[in-house]
Amino acid sequence: MLMASFSYISNITTTQSRSVRIVIVELCSGLADIISYLSVGYATHLLGYIWTFVIFLGVIFAALCYVVFILPEVNPMSAATTDKADVFTTEHFRRVLALYLRDDEEGSGRHWKLRFTLLLMGITSAVQLGSTDVQTFFLLSAPLCFTAVWVGYFFAAARLIKILTGLLMTHIFVRYVGDVILMVVGLLFGTGDQLMFAFSTNRVMLFVGKYHISFNFQHRRLQ
Repeated sequence: MLMASFSYISNITTTQSRSVRIVIVELCSGLADIISYLSVGYATHLLGYIWTFVIFLGVIFAALCYVVFILPEVNPMSAATTDKADVFTTEHFRRVLALYLRDDEEGSGRHWKLRFTLLLMGITSAVQLGSTDVQTFFLLSAPLCFTAVWVGYFFAAARLIKILTGLLMTHIFVRYVGDVILMVVGLLFGTGDQLMFAFSTNRVMLFVGKYHISFNFQHRRLQ
């Protein structure tokens, strides 16, 4: 959804204002995440889980209606057009599979590189998608024993720190030392962040580790 928003912004803006608009969209997304993290704990205490899900579902449905019925298309297509395009065909799937099954004519072994890249992408995606659930279970269990409100506090603080370090430090490192050093430093501090999280035994260690080892902005560059 965020990538679709970035694509839309790129199509309706000029090169002079595009970077600013994309940053604004990302800041709004981060602010929405922080507000949702802070409010969901109180919402479940006041309204219960069912009504909390109903409210969030209503917000998502309202946003979907806005996109479908109000937001204009970038390049509206003529209703009288005679061009027809097949969206889903078996030819599309055959071409995608051919990238991983067939090597090029020069015999460079490209399909093995693509398979290895696909495997790494799958492992990385699984870790990223499952990390929030694992962290939540860790926070709820002993010795931390967080409530829903404190879980929201932690994720809101983590999101805020990631936004600030991502915007600030990425700009500084890309300008002065380059992308490679940025990724290496981000990888080291991101690993330190996860280790500090894993060995935290109380709230002070948890939040101090998040604030002091919050340099894990490598996701901005790698994605």
